[in-house]
Amino acid sequence: MCFTKKRRIPQRTLDEIKNICNIVFVDDKSFSIIDIIKDCGWRNVQKLKDVDSIDQKEIREAHIIFMDIQGVGKKLKLRDEGLGLIVAIKTKYPSKKIIAYSAEDQGQVAAFHQGLELADSRLSKNADSYEFQFRLEKFSKQIFSLEECIERIKNILIGELGFSPQTEEIIKKLEKINKSDAISIDVVTKYFNIQNAANLTTIIQLFLKGC
Repeated sequence: MCFTKKRRIPQRTLDEIKNICNIVFVDDKSFSIIDIIKDCGWRNVQKLKDVDSIDQKEIREAHIIFMDIQGVGKKLKLRDEGLGLIVAIKTKYPSKKIIAYSAEDQGQVAAFHQGLELADSRLSKNADSYEFQFRLEKFSKQIFSLEECIERIKNILIGELGFSPQTEEIIKKLEKINKSDAISIDVVTKYFNIQNAANLTTIIQLFLKGC
């Protein structure tokens, strides 16, 4: 259910987050974890054998991407396969959460690859299903839960200003932003009074427009 401008900012339960979080697996092989995740109530899970374009709908709309670092990236002729895809996606969409995984040890070269450095987390493809679910819950809450959103806002403000308003004040600012006709960098800059508001705007846009 979408929240209109007249309503207070959303305070979502995990079940509500499961209904709105878009998850994409990029893997050229079948993967049983996907069915397990769907059975756990995650409503919007898709699988791509490869990526045709980083602008394609599934990638644009994804909040969390699980990336097999082997066997994909071939359509875009990326030399480093899935690792190259991670770099490409993170470069254009830095706010997307990407979990890199592989069935094989990538060795010392891959260990220092930029793709793994940019990934938000790493997993073995053979990891237990709860490890995939744990990361889903962790990153989806960072995006869509009020408490996690406020913590991310505080961290950015401390980095930019050296201090952060109290939780109650941040909530009041979010409520005002939520009533705006558009959630833009200019609007966020106005209420939080920081010069570099791009990252903060992305966090707030994802949180408030999650419906």
